[in-house]
Amino acid sequence: MLATEVKRNALCQSAHFGIPAHIHVCVTAAGSVILDVRRDKYLGLGREETELLADAVPGWPAPVWQRSLCSATSASIKAENALCESLVADGVLERIAACKDARAVLALKDMRGEWISIGDELEVRGRVTLRHVVNFLSAYLWVRFSLARRPFSSVVQEVTARKMRAVSDICGFDINRLAAQVDVFRRLRPFVFAAEGRCLLHALTLIRFLSHYQLHPEWVVGVATQPWGAHSWVQWGNYLLDSNPEKVCGYTPIMMV
Repeated sequence: MLATEVKRNALCQSAHFGIPAHIHVCVTAAGSVILDVRRDKYLGLGREETELLADAVPGWPAPVWQRSLCSATSASIKAENALCESLVADGVLERIAACKDARAVLALKDMRGEWISIGDELEVRGRVTLRHVVNFLSAYLWVRFSLARRPFSSVVQEVTARKMRAVSDICGFDINRLAAQVDVFRRLRPFVFAAEGRCLLHALTLIRFLSHYQLHPEWVVGVATQPWGAHSWVQWGNYLLDSNPEKVCGYTPIMMV
């Protein structure tokens, strides 16, 4: 066992791998799901590959299933290295200096917890003004243009940068004011586009609309594997702004902005 650990440590020193900033990862019961925002593409890995990466790559999310107690062997270490090399070639992993800390991918909040749906459990009537209409149309047009003409990665970067520039804390805002703005959005939205089957458009338009009022909730992308599916929604703390618990509880969050 000691010799195997020494061999593993030597391998880590010579081949230190990390997760690039454009890669988002989550672990489900079936394995790992990878979102590459640069290529706007999902990749999937099985349980065996997930266990190998959890051992070989600092920061890779740990499996959610009970792992075997088998010790590391020369064959498994070789398999880890071969898998990492192939993922480096694919742009999913990167080589980092031995002295540099690897980026950790934190597990996002489990969607099977307690949630409050704004518009269902919490209803606050907002007053629609001309400014609301202008801000809604501005948000909608920005999202339509961005999704059609810009790389997905640049959309993610802009949403992130816009949020980072603002000082926003859920404890510093009246949740009723947030709920009133969401109500205004919901009443304007049917005049411009249908929400069914357009979760990404809906979520990003709501995010952009709320940012006009210095409200910056979380934009979330989640995945399901059995069957495969991807969904996008907006949340703030334990409040769902554009969905309800039944619609999101089957998804595992993979990216939160």
